This record gives sequence, structure tokens and C-alpha cells, in this order.
Amino acid sequence: MEAVEFEATIDNGMIPIPQQYRDTLIDKMEVVVHAMENNSQKPLKQQKKKIHYIGIDMTGFRFDREEANARR
Repeated sequence: MEAVEFEATIDNGMIPIPQQYRDTLIDKMEVVVHAMENNSQKPLKQQKKKIHYIGIDMTGFRFDREEANARR
């Protein structure tokens, strides 16, 4: 299997294949799509995500591994 990678803009539900790949690709192919955020060069998956956290006071917390793994 030959893999090619290119960026394209969806036009009326169609993904245009660049001319340079049309002759080398066969009629049936597997397509993997990475959605990109507008005006960005990185796929959404690679965008930095904001991390929200909750601070919990663990003072006095006792963890017992044997009790946590006990079958009940």
C-alpha cells in the first residue's frame, strides 16, 4: 500500500485529490481525515488543550493498597 499525505479544503462535501496523486492512486483506497482548526496548520488533535484541575487537600489521607485490592 502506498501512502500519500496532502491538505485539502472540503468543497460541497467532496475532498479534491491533487492532480499529482490522481494517476498513482487506485479506485479503492482507505482515507484517514484529521480535522484542522480554522487558520491553523496543526490538526485539532495536536492543538494544545487547556487543562483544568481541582485542588484537593490530601492531608491526612491514608491509602491502603491491600484494602483497595481486596475482593469483596
